[in-house]
Amino acid sequence: VRRASLAHLARRQAPIATTQPAMLSSASFAHANARYSALKYSSSRRNSWVLAMMMGGLALLACAAVVVRQSSVSSSTRLGFAPGTSGARRAVGATAQGQKLLVLGGSGFVGREVCKEAVKMGYKVTSLSRRGENPVPEDPLLSQVAWTKGNALDQDTVTELTKDKDAVVHTLGLLFDVNSGLSNLNLIVSGSRSTPDTDSTYDNITRQTAVNALNAIKAARGTSDKVIPFAFVSAAEAGWPQMQFGDKVEENAPEWLKRYLAAKRSVESMLDTNKEVVRPIVYRPSLIWNWGKLDVLPIIPIFNFANLLGVPFVDRTVRVETLAKAIVEGVKEDGVSGVQRFPQIESLAKASSK
Repeated sequence: VRRASLAHLARRQAPIATTQPAMLSSASFAHANARYSALKYSSSRRNSWVLAMMMGGLALLACAAVVVRQSSVSSSTRLGFAPGTSGARRAVGATAQGQKLLVLGGSGFVGREVCKEAVKMGYKVTSLSRRGENPVPEDPLLSQVAWTKGNALDQDTVTELTKDKDAVVHTLGLLFDVNSGLSNLNLIVSGSRSTPDTDSTYDNITRQTAVNALNAIKAARGTSDKVIPFAFVSAAEAGWPQMQFGDKVEENAPEWLKRYLAAKRSVESMLDTNKEVVRPIVYRPSLIWNWGKLDVLPIIPIFNFANLLGVPFVDRTVRVETLAKAIVEGVKEDGVSGVQRFPQIESLAKASSK
């Protein structure tokens, strides 16, 4: 096959005038060999990450098949735990006109979509991020956001921005922290192409920033009994302990993933124990994607198929636009609180579109 490919490339470099097959000169063959090697190397680099993701997805599907054969749980059992509440809704078409919303990490993959949906609903949106820049300057919705540069690890910064806000959305996070040994992969998997610095640990970026936001809400609240909506983007895998076979899956997970989930659960627990201060709305999406998220597109069907088979520890994937709509709708609606898995996320997004 290789010689046939080389012959084809060499003939393209040296067209033959006659209709008879021609012998390849050593120079043409060497040139073709060099081009073949270069093309092979380039293709390998482009496809290495996609191949790795597909292999991981196939491994997950194989595991799923084993689980399905061993399990005959009902759909209600597969849910694993009580979902969050949806409560009474406002009239269809109601907006949050004039209310002020703070989005931590508003320039990120999820955060920017939340900002857009919030602007649509009438919120006055402020974003806090390290860059403090509009990620899509030509977008008419994002151009209405107040982009603030700062570090959410700084308590004074968060307190200043929170003091006049009606709601807070926390979208900060990273898949591979500085101690994971895989931090360079954030250039591929991060929607905002962010790179971790020395402070970018799971505990800092996920837990400590949420602690700072909660402290800021308490300070702004003072002696008032006002309860502030606090939306937090967690992960579907944070619910593994409540899912059938989830604990077994986590036992065999890499250490970086265990630390990632520990930080998510820490925030969930903190919000749950501060219901007199905040109305916690915890979103647990699986893979979050859109058509531009090339790093996850190859394994989206695998996750969705595993969920369709009834694998209890694999949730259906969620489009980023759907998640953003659900977040804003959950913040807006007073009756929404608690954990929101993919069925609740999709339901909230549909309600937002009415």
